[in-house]
This record gives sequence, C-alpha cells and structure tokens, in this order.
Amino acid sequence: MRYKELDALRGIAALFVVLFHFSMGREQLHLGFYLGITGVDLFFLISGFVIFMSISNVSKVSEFIVNRFTRLYPTYWTCVTITFISKLLMNNYANGNHVASLPQYLINLTMFQYHFNTASMDDSYWTLIIEMWFYILIGLLFTFKKMKYIIPIGLVSLGLLAISYLFPDIGYSIVFKKVCGFIPFINYLPLFLGGIIFYKIINCKENCFWYYIILVLCFAIKIIPADNGAFIHHNEYIWMLILYFSLFILFVNHKLNFLVSKATLFLGKISFALYLIHQFISTEVVLPYLINQCQINYWFAAFITLVIVGLIATGVTYLIEIPFGKRMNNYLRTALHLQKRL
Repeated sequence: MRYKELDALRGIAALFVVLFHFSMGREQLHLGFYLGITGVDLFFLISGFVIFMSISNVSKVSEFIVNRFTRLYPTYWTCVTITFISKLLMNNYANGNHVASLPQYLINLTMFQYHFNTASMDDSYWTLIIEMWFYILIGLLFTFKKMKYIIPIGLVSLGLLAISYLFPDIGYSIVFKKVCGFIPFINYLPLFLGGIIFYKIINCKENCFWYYIILVLCFAIKIIPADNGAFIHHNEYIWMLILYFSLFILFVNHKLNFLVSKATLFLGKISFALYLIHQFISTEVVLPYLINQCQINYWFAAFITLVIVGLIATGVTYLIEIPFGKRMNNYLRTALHLQKRL
C-alpha cells in the first residue's frame, strides 16, 4: 500500500533540506531557512514507518534486500557519478579545490564510506549510513524471527540511550558513545522507532493508548541532547519535532490529505534523487556562478538553481530510478527464485 500523504511529506522534507543548503553561509539563512536542517528528522520518521511496512509485507529477507537495493542503488550510483564528474570538471577547469579521487568514488559507490573512513562525495550523504544500519538491524530481526519483539527491543534500547544522554560521564556512557560512533543509527533510534509506532497506530484496531505513550517517550528522549549543532537552537528544534510528530498524528488519523497536491507528490517522487544530487552542484557550482559571475540577485539565482537541480533529479528519477530499478528488481527476483512484483 502506498500513502500519498507520506509521499507529500517526503517531498516537503527534501525541499526543506534543499532550501537550508541554498542559504547556508548566507544572510538569508536567518530568515528561517536554517530550520530546514531538521528535514532529515522528518525523513527518519518516514523511513521508520515505510521500512517497517515494507518488511511486514514480504515473506523472505532476500525479498526485502532486493527491494531496498534496487530502490536505492541505481539512483545513488547515478548521483555519485554525476557529482564525481562535476568535481573533476571543477578541479580541471575552474581551479577548484574539491577532492575527488577514483578510490574515493569507488568506495562511495558502496554507500558504506563511513566505515572505510572515506569522505562522502557529497556532504548530504551522511544520512545514508544511518538508513543502511536501520535496514541491517530490521533485516536481522526478521531473519531471526524476532520482529514481534521489535517494540520491547526498541524500548530497552531507548532506555539505554536515555541513560547515556542523562549520565554522560559514567563508564557505561563512554562505552555506549563508542558503540554509537560505530553504529550512528543509534542516536536517531527515537525517530525510526517513532515511525514504526505510527505504523502500528494506523493499523491499530482496538486501544492504541500505549502506542501514544511510546511516542511521547521517543519524543522526550530525542530532545534530551541540548546540542543540535550551530544552526538551530534547542527550543527551535523541539518545536520542529513537535510539528513533525503532529503531522504524523494527523496522518495516522487520516487528516493529512490537505498536504497532498500535484506539486508535493511530484517532489515526493523525485525526493531521493533531489536529496542526493542537490548540495554540491547547487552550493558549489550553480548558485555561486549565478551570484558571483552573473551578478544575479540571490532569490532569482536560488530559483534558477532549484529548477536546474530539480530537472536533474527528475531525469535521474524517470530515466534511471524507475525503469532500471524495476528491471534490476525483476532480474534479481528471477535469479533468487522470488515472485516478481506486479
């Protein structure tokens, strides 16, 4: 089942992140665009919901892996390649200082560059290892037939995370911090678990009260750390998180249809490619060129840049993600003797 409201939310989250990066380092950032840094929090909530829904509708873990691999990698490989070529061109023809080596490119193709201590080809890729660890952990629970315990496991994990936040100087917290350094997903567990709980609520037939209690716990633990980076104050982050949780509450109660439109659905459709392709090309190439070389007003330059990266993302989505993803999915399903998708 596909929820149009989630597609719309995904598109809005992508736009938030794009606008944040467009204004980063500029005076326009203080007009409220810095709040777009929280767009990734909305992405993680959506992922918790969608991935749990996805694995709840497969019979084999191999089917889940095939679905995720073919959904992500063709688009990712394309965007990494475009960014790599862009960096090479910038270095060769514009006296750029953007590091782009062949080994870095090849390691980035794995999506696990974090564990190879290799810089991402684009700064926006930092979220990918978090998502990948979520897929791995969900896949392991499914493989060992422990999915029915996902909420108790999640609650215990939340408790351990809360202890490390509240008592950062004890020995346990120091060790736990090292574990989080290896598995960065852990710090974002409250958001992913929140997404899972929202999926439980939308399918809840009877009393859902305890699910809402767990949501409160997820929210409370996520806002314990007071350091949200240099761009947003803690109180502002709390309000943005309240907004995102509130939107999901409206969604699971079938009251979020007002967000669904042709524009938000289109943004949702191209959101993955847009997220992957926008940062370097827009902030290091197109936007500076339009402002500094062409002397174009920031707002008009930002609009042109948004159109350009939007067109690239649209091309990647409709020429690569949809057709090649489907073909690769069917090929792997045939090779692994899985039922083909309709």
